[in-house]
Amino acid sequence: MSSSDGPSSSQGIHFLDLPDCMIEQVFEYLSYDEIAKKRIVCRKIDRVCQSLLNRGFMKMIKRHNANLKAIKSQLPRRESERRNHPLAKHSDILTCIETRISMLSMTYSKYIDKDLCCFIPGKVIDEVFNILKLIESTSKPLRAHEVLQELRDISSMAIEHFDENIAHRLKRIMGVHHPSGSHLPFSTPGFIQNEVVLPCDVNGEKLILPTLTPISPHKASPQQLYCHQSSSSACSASRINNASIARITNKSRKMRLTINKLVAAMQSSKNLMKQMRSQIMRNCAEIKDLRRRLEESETKNRELLANINQLAFGVPSSAELGSGAASEATPKASSRAAMVSRNIKPRSATIILKRVLANTESLGVSSSMVPS
Repeated sequence: MSSSDGPSSSQGIHFLDLPDCMIEQVFEYLSYDEIAKKRIVCRKIDRVCQSLLNRGFMKMIKRHNANLKAIKSQLPRRESERRNHPLAKHSDILTCIETRISMLSMTYSKYIDKDLCCFIPGKVIDEVFNILKLIESTSKPLRAHEVLQELRDISSMAIEHFDENIAHRLKRIMGVHHPSGSHLPFSTPGFIQNEVVLPCDVNGEKLILPTLTPISPHKASPQQLYCHQSSSSACSASRINNASIARITNKSRKMRLTINKLVAAMQSSKNLMKQMRSQIMRNCAEIKDLRRRLEESETKNRELLANINQLAFGVPSSAELGSGAASEATPKASSRAAMVSRNIKPRSATIILKRVLANTESLGVSSSMVPS
């Protein structure tokens, strides 16, 4: 390097003068826990570290989903066989990790989507990656309690710390009304950015949390912070919204009562329909029984009539009776049989049959006494 370049060229390039992509490549060689600790250096490093932590959180979720899908595809579908499978413990561990990821997502995702913060506990990402690496490298049964103990501890402490110390500040920032309608934690024409030092991880390290304060030579009151310049219009709009919500609540309550009454009426109608259906089935069974009995009685009556006609017409024949007596007895027997067939009743059929038999016997005796 020549001396003509001056003292400025001998100083070299400062690390912060590098573009963000190069700083990210340097920081990718560090663990996510170290990346979270480096956020206190300056705002540029904080911005780069936030981007890396958010990407690490998304990468952790994708890798966990891929491992869980691969493990479940290797397990049998039967529950009894699945319990005895060597990969059953792997599936249990991944399920527990999924529960922890869901809890962390519910805690941080709302604020991450609004660019109010990043995924702060980098140590959680490192621990999840270590567990996933262990699951990918071995197929032997693992002890879920020992593997997940550290993850449970640090994730629970991270969620508890965020809810107690950071969440209420972020909610206050979300409540700031900006004239342009944005809710950003960065400096804008109407706001400047301050720094609040808070613990960034479960080990007690610090981070710089940006907050918003209006540009004013005097200290702004909380009412001015939230209402700003349009306090009267915002308050009137709030009152209108509250009245609308009250009306909608009353209407929904009335509709709920009406729906409950309709449901009760429908239930009673269903019960009545069931009773009527059972009654109809019983009536159908009785009708079938009566029809069967009627057919049986008609069959018996036809058989009795056939027997009576056979007895009435078959006894007086020309071979047994004489010419004169046969001519006189046959019309009498036929007329008597016709009268019997016309006046017969189902219940007195046996009595009539006995009478006909007696009459035929008497006719036979009288015919035998007539001289030839």
